[in-house]
Amino acid sequence: MRRGGYWRAVVVLWLMVPLSDFQPVYAAADAGLNGTNGLEMICLTERPVIVQGETVRLRVWASTSDGQSIAQPLTFQWQVTEGHIQGTGNEVRWDLSAVTIEPSEPYKNVVATVTANAPSVGNGRCSVRVTIKEPVQTRGPLISTRGFLKPKMREKPGYGLYSYLLFSAPPQHEGEKARYLKVLEACLSIMRESEEFLDRQPDSELNATYIPVRKTPMSGKSDSEWAEKVLAVYDYAAAQILLSKLDTMYQQGPYLISTLKPLSMSDSPQPLHLFQDLTGVVPDQASNWVKHFTYLVAQQRSWQDQSLRQFHLKMRNLLAVAGIVTPEVVNAVKTLVQVR
Repeated sequence: MRRGGYWRAVVVLWLMVPLSDFQPVYAAADAGLNGTNGLEMICLTERPVIVQGETVRLRVWASTSDGQSIAQPLTFQWQVTEGHIQGTGNEVRWDLSAVTIEPSEPYKNVVATVTANAPSVGNGRCSVRVTIKEPVQTRGPLISTRGFLKPKMREKPGYGLYSYLLFSAPPQHEGEKARYLKVLEACLSIMRESEEFLDRQPDSELNATYIPVRKTPMSGKSDSEWAEKVLAVYDYAAAQILLSKLDTMYQQGPYLISTLKPLSMSDSPQPLHLFQDLTGVVPDQASNWVKHFTYLVAQQRSWQDQSLRQFHLKMRNLLAVAGIVTPEVVNAVKTLVQVR
């Protein structure tokens, strides 16, 4: 979109480290049209809740609003409220090892701000907050959790966002089974069990992802073995019932469906929802898709209809710039990630 003589662009803060190194993102980030010339910024951090004495890593990626790379070089300037930035350019480390917490404070919030500039694109600014806690306190707000949805069970009311991992039918071949397992493994490895936060965290600060099962699965020695056990008891009938709430016939999957209210309790034929279709996605890319969704969804401070609509645009851009979808299918992301 042409606006004010500048091309709107998206700058995404991300970490060039193996995804297995990441923990679910809990911190809040200021995101949106923060720049004077129309740069749209999305800020992410490696670990938004850290123990006193640690450091975190940051990196900037850039794209146009339709997910295309910006050919010209961008310059980045970093500022922090405490600690200091090590390195320059688009990949830095934020050294917070010397930051202390006052005895009267349960935690401390610190902010890193990056200003990006490209001569023919414009400039913008984005901030991300990290919470520093004492070693005995390792949790923070906006946590992505998971839970098993068993027969006759209903979702707990009051969560910030409700997401569902839905398979409409058992896998028809080995490739499809590999995709199902990788998506399940991603959920199990990076999302904490919802029950762990009972009476310890406000429900409104939890983003809950539900996995329908016929019975509670046995745990495994590894996340991959656990995923096998979950798939063995997956409740395809329950998934089909939930999908029927959306007034559309979905025959494949995996699907990630996100709503503002519990889907099983929806009275309307089609509640507003974020629809993500992972059908046919390469298994490893499907796994990364779920992980990126988990990190980005935890950045949202609150959820309303408008914020859900805006989030799906951020998710589209993140999938493109993070290399989860190939350049040949960037345009197809518009149909794979939708708000309906």
